[in-house]
Amino acid sequence: MSGPVPSAPRPALPVRGHVLAAVVCGWLSAAGLCLCYLGIGGLIDAVTAGGAIGWRGPGLMGAGIALAVAGALGRGHASGAGEATAEIAVRERIHEAILARGPLGRSRPARGPVTGSLASLATEGAAKVAAWRGGFLGELIAAVTTPLVVVAVVAVVADPAAAAALLAVVAAVPLVIGGFQRLFRTSTAGYQAQSRRLAAQFLESIQGLRLLTLLGAAGRRSRLLAEESERHRRATMRLLAGNQVVLLVTDVAFYGALIGAGTAVALVRHAAGAISLGTAIALVLISLLLTEPIGVVGRFFYIAMAGRAAERQVVHAIAGAGERRAVPPPEAGDGEAAVELAGVVAGYGDGPAVLDGVDLRVGHGEMVALVGPSGVGKSTLLSVLAGELAPRAGTVRLSAPGGGPARAVLVPQRAWLFTGTVAGNLRLADPDADEERMWWALRQAHLAEEVEAMPGGLDARVGEEGLTLSGGQAQRLALARALLTDADVLLLDEPTGHIDGRSERLIIDTLRRLRGTRTILVATHSAAVMEVADRVVELAAAREVAR
Repeated sequence: MSGPVPSAPRPALPVRGHVLAAVVCGWLSAAGLCLCYLGIGGLIDAVTAGGAIGWRGPGLMGAGIALAVAGALGRGHASGAGEATAEIAVRERIHEAILARGPLGRSRPARGPVTGSLASLATEGAAKVAAWRGGFLGELIAAVTTPLVVVAVVAVVADPAAAAALLAVVAAVPLVIGGFQRLFRTSTAGYQAQSRRLAAQFLESIQGLRLLTLLGAAGRRSRLLAEESERHRRATMRLLAGNQVVLLVTDVAFYGALIGAGTAVALVRHAAGAISLGTAIALVLISLLLTEPIGVVGRFFYIAMAGRAAERQVVHAIAGAGERRAVPPPEAGDGEAAVELAGVVAGYGDGPAVLDGVDLRVGHGEMVALVGPSGVGKSTLLSVLAGELAPRAGTVRLSAPGGGPARAVLVPQRAWLFTGTVAGNLRLADPDADEERMWWALRQAHLAEEVEAMPGGLDARVGEEGLTLSGGQAQRLALARALLTDADVLLLDEPTGHIDGRSERLIIDTLRRLRGTRTILVATHSAAVMEVADRVVELAAAREVAR
């Protein structure tokens, strides 16, 4: 199963309290400004009338200033805290999606997000989703609903008829905002897609820089990156151009219309004798608050659109991980054999079958070498046994020595090592493993002496994707991690295929000592590995061959 899942819900983030606080504080700030302007109007009336200045005007001003300041400070704090909380939560969900591939380096789903896209999503994408859901959403709700608060204050304190007229003007604002969001949604999605492609291209180029140089392809790759960068620049310019259009329309049309409507209402009501001059002036000032929704959209239009586009990508990444976890595990056997396959048919997606009618039986403690030409399905068979790939037909059973379900662990050709320490990578397999148990696993994998020589020992940093380790050290660390799971069935995919000669000899020695202690299936092209195995099975014909 692959591709986006349209029905997947957006990620739940613990920001509801922050958003609600930002909305309430926005209302307090708007109500305070209304009272402050009405207080100014009361002072104007008192001065023009030539009488004594009473308590009403100053009282309204003082209360309004206090509410406005408290609301502004509270809204800023709530938005900042909500954004920080949302960013942490989004990154945790993305990390869970990455870890769903398995601590031992399971491959990603077909057409799922590649490493570069996930890196971009966990950094820039997470920040944009957080700015939208944690910071901007509360301000947006407050801004859209603030005019209703303003109208309510005007109706209670000043003039109900003027409030009704202002409400009619405010009602048109959400319709216009929604129309502009739909108008520029395509350009925002295009920018997000191009940004992820560029990040993936750069990361893949850095990871394969040595190979590109050796093959003389660095120049061609450089030109490709230049073309991707230019496309990204154009997508950015289109997004910024759309944003400028929104700002222009906001400044010229909406501000003029809203403020003009507020001024007209004030003049008409004053001419009719319904309100005083001071109150009319206050209504003109209050009409500025009606532009709050347009002002917020104008200032944060890019944040809202970019955040929503990034959120869709987060949903896709999380949904892909959920599909990965949906593969059912192999059945439990009767305990007579560790591994039993009968008529197994398996393949990827809608493609042709890689395995077609495979039958295999492996006894407890037996080591079997799976051989055959590349592409025959050795890795596919191991993925089926590991529970990563569901068979299309046939039966797969794994049994523990005493009966019941067996646990299988897979070490792929290129096991994934996470940025962090040796101990941190080992504890992915067993979070409760103490130092004694980790050193045991490292000794089994012939890596203990080399780790002891590293600065910090178990706390030595392995670098991003284990770049501070050699290929052989990384593979032996992955093998040690697999041993920590204490699984009944150990699955190894070309464990010596991409390493130096010394590491190959050490891994073969590890396999020799492990033989008989647990069931081992190893896909290999190595004659030395075949010599260690109890049996050699040629997968193309699913038959045992002579050694």
